[in-house]
Amino acid sequence: MQAFKKFIIKELVFTGSIGLIAFVLFKTVMNQFYAPVFWLLLGIISVLTGILHYSILQTGEKTTAKFATKFMAISGIKMMIYLVLITGYVFIYPLTAKFFLISFLILYFLYTSFEVILIVKYLKLK
Repeated sequence: MQAFKKFIIKELVFTGSIGLIAFVLFKTVMNQFYAPVFWLLLGIISVLTGILHYSILQTGEKTTAKFATKFMAISGIKMMIYLVLITGYVFIYPLTAKFFLISFLILYFLYTSFEVILIVKYLKLK
């Protein structure tokens, strides 16, 4: 549980940093690319990353033998949720889909890198 508390604190700082950088960029240089759905997307990806990271840590504490299998299953579930989110948005709002997809990909790569780095550190300590 201690590892999850550390993760939540790091994720809050990470999300706050991304939010601050995005706010500054959208108010200055990237003003024409601003999509209000970015903030909802940031929240969804942040919360989903936290929930699924908790599941991964629970799996790692119980048994390390099946960790890789459970990690891949949880990652697959996350991908399916993201796919439903992307598909739904693109069909409902096709005019702003390009900005949504670019924002999603940037956030996805940032949060995936963040999560993988913390999981590797957690496994090295264990």
